[in-house]
Amino acid sequence: MSLIAGNLGVVQRLLDANTLKWAVCAGCAAHLYGDRRPIQDVDILVTPGKLPDVVRLLQQQHKAVQFDGQRILWRGIKLFDDLSIRRGAQTHPFSLDAAMLAHIRRMPLLGSPVTVLAPEDVLVHKVVLGRGPEQGKHDLADAAGIIRRQQLDLAYMRARAQAMNAAEAAADALARLGLAL
Repeated sequence: MSLIAGNLGVVQRLLDANTLKWAVCAGCAAHLYGDRRPIQDVDILVTPGKLPDVVRLLQQQHKAVQFDGQRILWRGIKLFDDLSIRRGAQTHPFSLDAAMLAHIRRMPLLGSPVTVLAPEDVLVHKVVLGRGPEQGKHDLADAAGIIRRQQLDLAYMRARAQAMNAAEAAADALARLGLAL
């Protein structure tokens, strides 16, 4: 864990020093807002089109990164600029937009002061993904933990579900978890 913590600190300082907009998302954000299951890696969402800039900044620091054009992998840290969900012909957009940026929070994670997506953003993304133990994932358990432990802005959650083209699917999944959207 200390290796990931140190690497997160490097990335946090690099992104902040270069005034890039970013936020921890996915399982680590769910960890902060809900159930405290072990952290395996840290997922970070940056604004669209900024991944090449992040690669350049990391390489300037002599960091060997893997970049496939869609994500950066570096020693337990994964950076994305688009976490949209595609199912058949339907796309549920999820990239760091103005509404998300207006709701991010600064919180400590593994010893670093990180920006984190709002619990509503994380929750809607998790329920739209909807994966469980049968896929080796924790989306639904993470969503349930967030619901149990957070005061949620339902109006913002509805807006996020609409922005993801998933209002009905998100409302149905949340209802199964005991939250009326």
